[in-house]
Amino acid sequence: MTGIVIAPFTTHDEAAMALLLEAAELSTEDITPEMLEHFKVAHLGPALVGCAGLDVQGETALLRSVAVDETHRGLGLGKRLVQAMEDHAREQGVRELYLLTTTAEEFFAGLDYRKLPRSEAPAGIAATEQFAGLCPSSSSFMAKTLIP
Repeated sequence: MTGIVIAPFTTHDEAAMALLLEAAELSTEDITPEMLEHFKVAHLGPALVGCAGLDVQGETALLRSVAVDETHRGLGLGKRLVQAMEDHAREQGVRELYLLTTTAEEFFAGLDYRKLPRSEAPAGIAATEQFAGLCPSSSSFMAKTLIP
């Protein structure tokens, strides 16, 4: 993993990130320019090899769009991206981080996220497009309390 740099998203990353999210079967249709201010990308040289973002809703946020290029999986990059997003969330005053996943429950459980019933989602999280319609109702809903 040496040589991989995690940095804030820039408009130069837009096309490559859209391709990465599409390959990971993650939606892009609800990502707004304001939301992109809370995205990080991972580069190996000029190649974008990972990304993650937040949909900030006051003191809560939805962790979303965590994706790693297939050739770089299993090297710890996903964990590094999640840690970078948790740090960014703390800087934004987020106290509770939530996520929805159809394929990575075990991965996030290993990072201390706990599974919750969807009925326990705070109003701001439940109102996001991801929660309300883009992610299937069969998705696992998970949370982690962030300690400042």
